Amino acid sequence: FHDPDESGHLSKDEFAMLLKQSRKLVPSPTLDEPEVWKDVSGDHGYVSFRMFTAWASKHLELDLPLGLESSDASSRPCRFRLGGDGERCSCDKFQGTTHRGEEAGSAQLCVCGHKISMHRSDLAMRTMTDFLEETGPAHWTKDMEGLVQVLDPDVLSNLQELMDHTHKSTDNWTRDRGCTLHGVNGPGCSLSCASKNRVPVPKEYRLHSAFRNQNQDLWHNYSLVKTAIGEECHGPSKVKTAQFSVQASARWVEGEPLDASINEWYLFHGSKPEALSKILESNFRLTLAGSGATWKETGKPKGLPLYGFGLYFAECITKADEYAHPVQEGDPLPIEPDAASTLYAVLLCRVIGGRTNLVDTDEIKPDKLRTDVFDGPFHSVFGDRVSTLGKPYKEVVVYDKDQTFPEYLLVYSRKY
Repeated sequence: FHDPDESGHLSKDEFAMLLKQSRKLVPSPTLDEPEVWKDVSGDHGYVSFRMFTAWASKHLELDLPLGLESSDASSRPCRFRLGGDGERCSCDKFQGTTHRGEEAGSAQLCVCGHKISMHRSDLAMRTMTDFLEETGPAHWTKDMEGLVQVLDPDVLSNLQELMDHTHKSTDNWTRDRGCTLHGVNGPGCSLSCASKNRVPVPKEYRLHSAFRNQNQDLWHNYSLVKTAIGEECHGPSKVKTAQFSVQASARWVEGEPLDASINEWYLFHGSKPEALSKILESNFRLTLAGSGATWKETGKPKGLPLYGFGLYFAECITKADEYAHPVQEGDPLPIEPDAASTLYAVLLCRVIGGRTNLVDTDEIKPDKLRTDVFDGPFHSVFGDRVSTLGKPYKEVVVYDKDQTFPEYLLVYSRKY
């Protein structure tokens, strides 16, 4: 609400609005907004959710619950206490009891005698303080946030194998790779011109280094959305949650395994180094969709992507590499240029497809695809232009940035 452009950061004016709303939740002394802004933002010039949470917990004593409920009854003990602070009910899970005439699954009362609202998971009981104390997944390097270089040879080997496995060695050129005469989106360049003068596609990608993105805020948001989509996928619906496989998910990297039951995938995303840096820090920006390497009409700042404005991901490193740019001295990434070879970078992301809308024809209505996600049963679009159309690549599109977690920055060179 207070972050309308979904940047993950609040400006000074946005923060002032949030502070005003916070005062309505708890009584607090008169606060000097400029001083509070300076105290919370420090030298950053913005306020993130974690920064505000830390400040509000300390100065406003605001410790509200942040979690989402899970429908898994085995993880929902009864929280009822006699008299409000007495002994807690010993019931360890919700076991619904229905009366005559009620439908199965509609029970609102447990056999222990307490309402369904009394049965809450540990996740739903988590407070702002708990959020601040979270340390992230178990495989993260302790006491480190942001980009952390991967040094484990097994993990690096897994990442190289994933790149090898997802490289498409034949039938692999698209117009987004570019024209040798006009580049990508060059003035006066037609599809026939680009196809006739194709920029060569690399034969191999060699990993030089990798960084794990230990961003607590992004992981928190991703985890909450994953729980919510899991609820919907495993709940009643007229649309079945069909499972789709992607090449990048065929290789395990490290840590928590992907949840195939809700179409959680590893997928690639390529862009300029400065864009990758911003994504790693505050996630994707839907307002920028179509402004990158998407094919554009001459003179227009944005192109209309195939499946409409959304966040696009590739199952193949070869496709993501089309949008990668050389790493230069001074780029906002922790990468030292290599004198022996030009380096490029892409992201390897966790993406939750959930109930995904399969599109395998050329009959594409972008507005309807978005509507079917926002107002319908789907969570993503699975663009399969390979199986029936014979095109080179499949793509996945989501319209909510928190369905993605940019987990790794991969730095590599091209071999021709």
